[in-house]
Amino acid sequence: MTGATCETAMRDMGADAGRRLAARGRGVLLSAVLSGLVALAGVSALPRSAAADLDYSRFWPAALAGFAVPASDALVQTMPALATAIEIACTGGSPEPFEEAFTQAVGAAARLTVLRAGALADDNRLERIAFIPDGRGVVRRQVTRLIAERDPTALDAARLREKSVALQGLTALEWVAFDKDGKIVLADRGEEGAYRCAYAASLSERLGATARELRAAFETPSGQTALLLAPGPDNALARTHKEAAGFVFNAVMTSLELIRDQMLVPMVGEQGSAAGAARVPFSRSRNGAAYLAGAIDGLFRAVAAAGYADGAAETVWIGNALRFERDNASKALAALPADLEAALADETARGRLAYVLTVLTGLRTMLSGELAGHLDFRGGFNALDGD
Repeated sequence: MTGATCETAMRDMGADAGRRLAARGRGVLLSAVLSGLVALAGVSALPRSAAADLDYSRFWPAALAGFAVPASDALVQTMPALATAIEIACTGGSPEPFEEAFTQAVGAAARLTVLRAGALADDNRLERIAFIPDGRGVVRRQVTRLIAERDPTALDAARLREKSVALQGLTALEWVAFDKDGKIVLADRGEEGAYRCAYAASLSERLGATARELRAAFETPSGQTALLLAPGPDNALARTHKEAAGFVFNAVMTSLELIRDQMLVPMVGEQGSAAGAARVPFSRSRNGAAYLAGAIDGLFRAVAAAGYADGAAETVWIGNALRFERDNASKALAALPADLEAALADETARGRLAYVLTVLTGLRTMLSGELAGHLDFRGGFNALDGD
């Protein structure tokens, strides 16, 4: 089934759209798995002797050049428009430029942060960009208190950096700039309005600085980025290139688990409900779909850029399946309404979400089973247990 056929089917669904699309998704994944089984021809994992011949040193440099650097640069490029849009909204102009700029920043941040390793892991930069997951409502509580108290130190980007990471990222900006109905409330009117605008400007400056730090640390490796490039007996993070490659692989798999288990399953799983939409980051600003689209695209791109499935006949089918499923998931997400809660009330949109959940379920099986076996990676990968 081609991507166009899949999209036509999604548009033409009737009352039973969700069930039919989910079943279609299972069929697509089953086809990919069966192709893989044929290709493997009875081989369940790469033999140890073959695994020993893998060049594990190529994976992290490839991920840096092909994913981390361009993705961090893309995030940097969204920052000027965000700062300008805040100024426009706060001086009586249209809120539309801010809405567009914020959506672009959310997508770029979601795409990059699925990596969860290297420069993102240093100095809490991952949380400084966006405090996710936040099941306990830390951002809401801290931002609400900050606005009520009119803390002047948060209005200086340099001093803001010393505060809680929950007060520094796009997740904080969302609570400052949007009300519960998704309406932009940036307007320099009254004491609270003036404070919101000044804090939003400080946030955009702080975010821009953090994004540039990330790009620089990926481009000129330092911190964890450098440690993963130079494993050795005295390297506390990775003694071998295989350990370094496995560390990054597991970090990406943790993001997959987070998106699937803590966001999509509560929303569209067997017990899913509209309340589950609130668990998807940026749903308050009606950017939940943009976040999911960016994050899921980032998952596929990070694995592909690292080249984990490259260089062996046994894994050609995995690389093909990654490209196929990325395209289909992207089309399904692009067709969703911005409001995920509204999407769940619509059978066609709910079917698209069910399809994406099916894709991620198959992706998890493919990566943690066949690909991890080929790479001879061992151990668990969910670092978010208990959150």
